[in-house]
Amino acid sequence: MSDSIEIRGLCKSFPGFELGSIDLDLPKGSITGLVGNNGAGKTTLIKCITGAVTPDSGTITFPDDDKRKRIAVVFSDCHLPRELTGRQMSAVMSGICGHWDNAAFSSAMGRFGIPMDKKIKTMSTGMQKRIQISIASAQDAELIILDEPTSGLDPAARDEFLDDVLGYIQDEGRIVLMSSHITGDLEKIADYIAFIHDGKMEISGIKDDILERYGILRCGNDADLRRIGGDSIVAVRRNDFGVNALIDDRAGIREAFPEAVVDPASLDDILIFTIREERI
Repeated sequence: MSDSIEIRGLCKSFPGFELGSIDLDLPKGSITGLVGNNGAGKTTLIKCITGAVTPDSGTITFPDDDKRKRIAVVFSDCHLPRELTGRQMSAVMSGICGHWDNAAFSSAMGRFGIPMDKKIKTMSTGMQKRIQISIASAQDAELIILDEPTSGLDPAARDEFLDDVLGYIQDEGRIVLMSSHITGDLEKIADYIAFIHDGKMEISGIKDDILERYGILRCGNDADLRRIGGDSIVAVRRNDFGVNALIDDRAGIREAFPEAVVDPASLDDILIFTIREERI
């Protein structure tokens, strides 16, 4: 049996939009960052994985056949009953979740410094996200999906929350899929990146390999860009000072053209160049 969630040939169509064909592996003990602009298909993909939406075609294979009880989702907004305390939330979950572990929930709440008798409505945004992580821990979730989890958090709270996520993944049996517009967060904690644009998987792979491979080639005109960039050009953008290109062979360009200006590309650069691509 594979140690990954395997997505193969997944397609889903709605009026005016089509997702697919998506191939993606989510390995155990890893964090995969899901990147894309609004309307790219990230939410549709997440809904297909959770079973909220049925794909038109393709397969999603889980290491554990009992998948529906092993998925937890942390949303940007907290959808938990706001009048309940952590202790009351635990009692509710124990009645509806077959894998619920009250001791694990209490332990996670204690680690995050959240009183069990504090009402959810009185918690800060950061605390509300942490209680969702605590619930995921107590469900013994095999897959936790984080949907814009750091939205609304200040930089310090975001950094603390990302540390919490890294702590959660220490259990090698867990898988994290994190969708975020804040690509700096993904650069910090993700092992893998999946970039969706217009319903298609544009880039997927090991994050460090992607950041090592891609670069920004800066030239004064289109002729130089074509001469130096050649087949490695992925997308082009122009400004008042010249023309820049996203390339997928930074090391090769630097070796062939030592005089060329080639900067590293961040995940943000890759996203912006692909979305706002211009023709050469």
